[in-house]
Amino acid sequence: MICSRRIRLAISFILTCITASMLGVEPNETKVDLKFETDNQESQSWIRDRQSNRGRGPIRPTHVAALYVRRANHNLPNSQEEMVEVLNTTSGKLLSEQQREFLTASDAVAWWGIEDIQNHDMVLLYAVSEEDAKKTARAYLETVTERIIAAKQRYEKQLNETITQISEIEKGLPEKNKQAEEAKLKYKEAKDARYFSLDDGEAYDRAKETMFQMDKMLDALEIELAGIREKLGAINEYRKPAQDVQDVVRRRSLPDGMMAKLEEMFVEQTIEFKSAEARKQTALKIRDREKAFLDQFKQWDNLEVEATNLSKSLGDSRRRKTLIEGQLKNPRPDMMPPIIYQNKVTIYPVLTK
Repeated sequence: MICSRRIRLAISFILTCITASMLGVEPNETKVDLKFETDNQESQSWIRDRQSNRGRGPIRPTHVAALYVRRANHNLPNSQEEMVEVLNTTSGKLLSEQQREFLTASDAVAWWGIEDIQNHDMVLLYAVSEEDAKKTARAYLETVTERIIAAKQRYEKQLNETITQISEIEKGLPEKNKQAEEAKLKYKEAKDARYFSLDDGEAYDRAKETMFQMDKMLDALEIELAGIREKLGAINEYRKPAQDVQDVVRRRSLPDGMMAKLEEMFVEQTIEFKSAEARKQTALKIRDREKAFLDQFKQWDNLEVEATNLSKSLGDSRRRKTLIEGQLKNPRPDMMPPIIYQNKVTIYPVLTK
């Protein structure tokens, strides 16, 4: 118990060191230091026009936050369904009730791949006030923090599970290989005693055939023994002492010399019974011997398969560990903070015409 706890603590410490050095992005680093500018002129027609659904909903927005995001797999919400995540961030919880209702019921976000700034997309975030527009912009970018943390946790869990799996396999594989080698030696010894000139497959088939023949022989011997038992039973009916008058009468009716003949038949059938019983025991011995040989083969084969599968699993786990470590060392774009042009957000009044 203490050893197991120490192992878990060691793994936890190793994971902390690995993820801290590999991922290279702390949650605080995902926060963008935004600079807000307010342009009191009404926004251009592309921010709200009557031919689009941008900003539409049961609540009319009064302001819009405009920012430019570097094109990449930046993991930012880009649909109304994903905007619900914004409400759960630190800044999102500071939004006014009207803005929170607006975000859940309106088209509050729009992406526009215009080329005003090369390799950047314009993002428009609608709000019911200037202050809510700023908070919405902050909350919108904070969703990346939550997603990065979630991604880190997934990778850390996978890495933890993989390290534990590798440790367990490395601990169990030598014993499994030892068991397989011992089973192989026992099998080879049995095979060399009976089928030294055959390969493993031929020896296996020969043993199965022998077992099949012994089963057939045992069935025939059981029938033969049953017949002999009936004969002996019938003979003994006349050999046993008379029990009543009827027995005396029946025996007197036998031909002369019949009792001597019955004694002779009793001896013959007893010999036949013992002979059949001996053949049965020999057949059982041979069948059991071949069964033991087949069991040894199967045990060796199963252990070989288990050892091979463990070795393959160990290789797969080590490759998975390397892959996860690589993903942590070189995070994908969706595990990095988005790049905002000049870290600037411009707040416009929404076009009312």
